[in-house]
Amino acid sequence: MSPARVLIVFPASLYGRAWAAGPRVKPELVSLLTHLRRHEVEAGVLDLEVEIGNPGAGDEQEFLRRAEELLAAADAEVFAFDCWTSLQYSATIALAEIVRRRHPPAVIAVAGYHPTSRPADFSYSGSPVNWLLEGEAENALLQVALAVAGGDTDVTGCRAIEGAPLEHTLADAPDYHAYPYVGEGLDTLGIYLSRGCPYHVTACLLRPGGSGWHAYPPAAALTMLDDLAALNPGVVEVLDPTFGYDNGWRIAMLAKLAETYRRAVPLSITARPDALTRNDLDKIYSASMRLRFDVETLSPTLLSRREIVASPDRYVEHALDLLGYANAKGVPTSVGMVFNQPGETVETAAQTIAVLRDFAQAVPNTSIRLRAESWAYFPFGEPVADIDAPASRFGTVIMHPEWWKEPVPSEAAAKAVLASTELGGRQPGDESYWRPRFAEVAQMLESKLTAEARRGYRSHESVGSAATGVPNGWWIEGRWH
Repeated sequence: MSPARVLIVFPASLYGRAWAAGPRVKPELVSLLTHLRRHEVEAGVLDLEVEIGNPGAGDEQEFLRRAEELLAAADAEVFAFDCWTSLQYSATIALAEIVRRRHPPAVIAVAGYHPTSRPADFSYSGSPVNWLLEGEAENALLQVALAVAGGDTDVTGCRAIEGAPLEHTLADAPDYHAYPYVGEGLDTLGIYLSRGCPYHVTACLLRPGGSGWHAYPPAAALTMLDDLAALNPGVVEVLDPTFGYDNGWRIAMLAKLAETYRRAVPLSITARPDALTRNDLDKIYSASMRLRFDVETLSPTLLSRREIVASPDRYVEHALDLLGYANAKGVPTSVGMVFNQPGETVETAAQTIAVLRDFAQAVPNTSIRLRAESWAYFPFGEPVADIDAPASRFGTVIMHPEWWKEPVPSEAAAKAVLASTELGGRQPGDESYWRPRFAEVAQMLESKLTAEARRGYRSHESVGSAATGVPNGWWIEGRWH
């Protein structure tokens, strides 16, 4: 018995516009396709964001018309939609209804963060969806393909299945070279080296109390990174939300990268202050890596108010120490801040901006850029935690608690948030109390970028070393590591 033919569909975003734009090569689709083919499933991928693009305002019907042409021509028994985030929800439902109309016998499955956190959005009466693949989808989709081949072709209801977690060995690594949208010389290629969520939310593809965080062994991960670098992208991005949530793995992985990663293709990772040390930055420096540093806020008041960390003052001190050290070593660093999150006030935003301003004024030159965005509501947990709790604690008002079901621009709807009672009288999502002042500080730092840092390369090899006390990128001041 051969498994059923499967078409993996990325539905794009009906109302996400440019905000929803993703990479040409989506790692979750590469992993799904690889896993199915290794188990002898006849499988393909149709990425409608690549084929057509996210529609602009007023172009939604034309997008659906073109998508229907592509879906109608497909030869598959199982259509598996990747509703990776809430941004893909409206398109997923609209396209699933097209598949149901054009391919009545087909079984329709949906995977991703949104069906994991909001399964009821797909299991209503009359839904075109037959299977919800909650959590990790590779083995779940394989089970569906085998079940359909065995005669389970019921398309009258919606069932949920949670597949066994994917093994993380080199034999299970995603095959980027066989993915239909891969080519040499792309701007970026992204990859996940681990699975597990540092945020402990319902939307996590690994359930709390389940198998937990797991990663490819460092030697296997290095082989995978070299495999991507062989495709000569502009940069290889490790997309794990916190690089090395497990300290032992992170230390071993960074040590190997510092020893062996000498590719011309730069490597970028994401880290958070509570999971990074100066020793880690030494290794990042040695491997000529780029750092995406998600700090979010430097307001002790907001950190305390939201109970995000045990010691807000130490968190801020540590984050600033890491920023100073990364800058002294010339590590190309993009620092991400998030304003207007639940509990934010004019005063807490001003605290963060004042800290950043002091930093920008103090450094003689820099390898650091600042970026910021308004907090956007996504359904990561249960509604009582996502909506009711911040409303009770801070007076937070989320104007569109199910914006993904509304035919309105997604970014504006998701960011239409009144963060606290103290911001009463302002329009939800108002940026005037922080954006202009943040932009001034960001520009101040931008003007101090070294020539190397502007091109994304490690700097301070010769520029400004005397001024910072950092000969060849090494901080000589006697401080803790």
